[in-house]
Amino acid sequence: METYNKITADVLQYARQQSEAWDKVRLGKFTASTVHNLMSDPRSKADKEAGKLSQAADKYVVQKAMEIVTGESQEDAFGRAIDWGNEWEEHALGELKNKLETLIDGEVRMAVKPAFKQFNDYSGASADALILDANMNTMLIVEIKCPFNSVNHFMHARVHCGEDLKDVNDDYYWQVQMNMLVHGCTAAYFASYDPRQPEHRRLHFARIEADVDALEELCQRMEKANALKDKYVNEWRAQS
Repeated sequence: METYNKITADVLQYARQQSEAWDKVRLGKFTASTVHNLMSDPRSKADKEAGKLSQAADKYVVQKAMEIVTGESQEDAFGRAIDWGNEWEEHALGELKNKLETLIDGEVRMAVKPAFKQFNDYSGASADALILDANMNTMLIVEIKCPFNSVNHFMHARVHCGEDLKDVNDDYYWQVQMNMLVHGCTAAYFASYDPRQPEHRRLHFARIEADVDALEELCQRMEKANALKDKYVNEWRAQS
């Protein structure tokens, strides 16, 4: 059984993004795209001082607990905006690669849609792309957005650093920070692409640096949330 589990884990580690196997390896884990739910604080000062989770964070922990119990993903990701993003993402990454190669006047090694990478037993991330060095080691991660709503692309164009990203979209800020944590990078590119814009406005990207304090807080909150998730799972499965 131990050998079987190891083989299964190895296969799932290289599962293609958006595949059934990819969904399976992410079950019950805190992931970069949704970890922002843990970073919100409860509304009342008393609950915050008591170390309680916000409603959004608690619901997220329950979601992950139910994934473990049912063996099925509890995430809802569908609709016109999702389809639009999926349709344009690889093209957008190609445009970013070309732009970066022009800037450095050289080749950029980019791995598109890499497999899910675990950080520990209860968390991990799937970057949109990895920028690799000559030895194929990850130097930077890439998080690219292809917003269906062009207003969001306009707002993304205001991002020039991590603080800007946090102001414009806090969810994406934590997604990028989590991806850097998981992949062991100190920097990332956040990019936005809208093919409907004038040519010089279609692609915007900014370099985002890892924030040590933010990453420490992220790790602490995930550790606390994981303990609560295990508690929920055990209590739910126990017979009364």
